[in-house]
Amino acid sequence: MNDEGFRKTEYALWSAILVLTVLACLMGIVGFQVHSNSLVAAAAQSGAGICVVAAAINRVRMMRVQLAGASLRGLDPQISVSSILFIVLILLIGAELGVITVKSLINQVEYDATIMTFAVLVFSLLAKEAMFQFLSKLGKQLGTEEFIANARRRRSDIYSSFVVTVSVLYTMLTQAIGFTAFSYVDTFAGLIVALFIGKMGFSLVSKTISTPTAKVLHQEEAADFVKAVQKIHGVIMVDDLNAREHGHYVVIDMTISVNPRLSVWEGHEVSKKIKQQLMKQYHHVSHVYIHVNPYDAGYPYKQADVEASELPSVLH
Repeated sequence: MNDEGFRKTEYALWSAILVLTVLACLMGIVGFQVHSNSLVAAAAQSGAGICVVAAAINRVRMMRVQLAGASLRGLDPQISVSSILFIVLILLIGAELGVITVKSLINQVEYDATIMTFAVLVFSLLAKEAMFQFLSKLGKQLGTEEFIANARRRRSDIYSSFVVTVSVLYTMLTQAIGFTAFSYVDTFAGLIVALFIGKMGFSLVSKTISTPTAKVLHQEEAADFVKAVQKIHGVIMVDDLNAREHGHYVVIDMTISVNPRLSVWEGHEVSKKIKQQLMKQYHHVSHVYIHVNPYDAGYPYKQADVEASELPSVLH
């Protein structure tokens, strides 16, 4: 994935945060006004979802820095601390929500379900479903794991929101017919959502622990890249080639030797051809960094008596 892909990924994830923030505020305000535990729980889950998406943005930025070949010193601790903070926030939200619902159950707090409550939940369901479809479609286009993973989490949010919607609809029906049995379905729905949030936090722990790090490919695995580079006109020798694997993507860093008679511009054109060819031939190659050196005829290469005039040039 190139820089443009990373930018699209971040923009889409930020848009998801915006949607979840609006939903959390809307459901939270209405939930506290009507004393609905399930609606407050749905708002809390949207808040926990914000933490999950923010953690995903951190992972995307870390991958972007790694693929850019930048130094990671001083970066890992910051990312680890931020991920831990998000996990703690999610678990605290789930625990606090559980405490609130249990207190409501003990104190036998009841509420009157209204059309507004039901309308807010339906709007939330539609918004989350639209966000799920958007992230899934864009994730398949870009091949981004963060999109696919977050889309799956949004599907889990939809399921919990559906539980809350059913509980509110049930409460409205029981109030309409005057049936008081099972009047605490709303509170139990809040407990179910609290469990969903707890599961979300623990899954984020697993995701953080299993975050893939850079893996250097073995010489045999990088041999194909060397062969592809040596076929490009203007390249005399591949002095060094390192390929690092970051998840599903590969970053290549190499040093090549070219005809010493080539100008700086011509050497740059050779490196440009190499980069284009590798990224075209190997779709999982995201970045190629090339160091161009003039070929030293005194270094043993094939035949030691190769004349400079016989060296390949991009000009002929």
